[in-house]
Amino acid sequence: MISQVMNNSALCAKVHAMLGKALNENDYDAVMNMKSVPDAARYLTENTAYAKVFRGVPVSSLHRGQLEEMLREDLNSDTRRLMPYMNSGTKKFMELMVIEDSIASLKVCMRLLYIGNTEGAVEQLYKIAELKDAKRETIPEHISIDDFIGLLKNTPYYGALHVFIGKPDKQLPFYMEMALDTYWTRMVIRSAKKYLSASEAKSVLKIYGTEFDFENLSFLLRCKKTFDMSDEEIYASIIPQYYRLSETTVTNIVKSSSYKDALSIIRDETPYGKAFSADDRFIEKRYKEYMCNLMAHAYGLNQYSVQSPIYYVHTRRTEINNIISIIEGIRYGLPSEKIKGYLVGCSKGGADE
Repeated sequence: MISQVMNNSALCAKVHAMLGKALNENDYDAVMNMKSVPDAARYLTENTAYAKVFRGVPVSSLHRGQLEEMLREDLNSDTRRLMPYMNSGTKKFMELMVIEDSIASLKVCMRLLYIGNTEGAVEQLYKIAELKDAKRETIPEHISIDDFIGLLKNTPYYGALHVFIGKPDKQLPFYMEMALDTYWTRMVIRSAKKYLSASEAKSVLKIYGTEFDFENLSFLLRCKKTFDMSDEEIYASIIPQYYRLSETTVTNIVKSSSYKDALSIIRDETPYGKAFSADDRFIEKRYKEYMCNLMAHAYGLNQYSVQSPIYYVHTRRTEINNIISIIEGIRYGLPSEKIKGYLVGCSKGGADE
C-alpha cells in the first residue's frame, strides 16, 4: 500500500488539481439562467476552465455534434496531460478511454448510415482515432454498411462487426451497437486483469461490472417499455457479462409481463432497486446518478491508484454532457428548472455497497 501511494502520489496530486477546476453549483446555476447560447458561452469563457474551448468560437451556430466534439477533444487533451504521471499498467488501461470514444463515434456513424445520411456518416468516420490520419479520398462519399465495416479492417472494431457483412437483415444499429458494447466489456475485463494489480483490478471491475449490469437492466426495461422483441432477440442482445446479476434474474425480467413487473423484479432480486423508478421519464438518469456516487466512493477509497484518472475522466464526461444539455436547453428556450431535470450530478448517497 505504501509503495502504491508513493508510485501514484504525483498522479493523484495532478488529478486533484484538475478536478479543482470543475464546474460548481454556482456555475451551473449561472449558465442555466442565461438567456441565450452566446451568453452561456461567454460565462463559461470568462469564469471557468472552458475558456480555451469557447473563446472565439461562434457557439450559437454550432450544432450539437460539433459542440460535443470540441468538448470531448478538450477532455482527451487533458487526459493526455495525465499520461506522464501514470505507471505503465495504468497508462495501458487508460488507453481504453480512446477506444471508448471511438466506439461512441462508430455508433453515431451507424445511426447516420441507417437513416441515409452518408455524408454525415463519412464525416463521423474521420473522428475515429484509428482513421483520423486516413486520406479523405480513401473513404468514399457514399458507403454501405458493408463498405463501412470494410474500412474498419485494420482497427480493433472489425472483429466485433465483421459478422454483419453480407447480412442486411442484421445490419441494424441496435444489433451492431450491442456487438461493440460486448467487445468493450471484454476489453475492460481483459485489460484490468492484464495491466493492473490484483487489488486495483478488483476495484476497477466493481465499477465497470456495475456499469455493465446497468446497461443490461436499462436495455431490458426499454424492451418492456418500448421495443417489440422476442425473447430470443433479447437474449442475443444482452451484454454477456454479469457482475451482481444472475442468469435467473435476467430470465425472470425477460419473461415478465410488463414494465412494472420488471421493476419489481429488479427491486426484489438485485442490489440496484434504488436506481430505477416507475416515475422516471428517462430510464438512464437515475442509474447515472448512482454511478456518479459509486465512482466518487471508489475514488475516495483508492485515490492513489488507477481509480484517480478513471474518476477524473468520468467526472469530466458527466460535466460535458451537462454542458451540452444546458446549451441545447437554452437554444430551445427551456426554463432553467426544466433544464436542471436533464442534468446528472454526483450527490452523496445512492450507491449500495
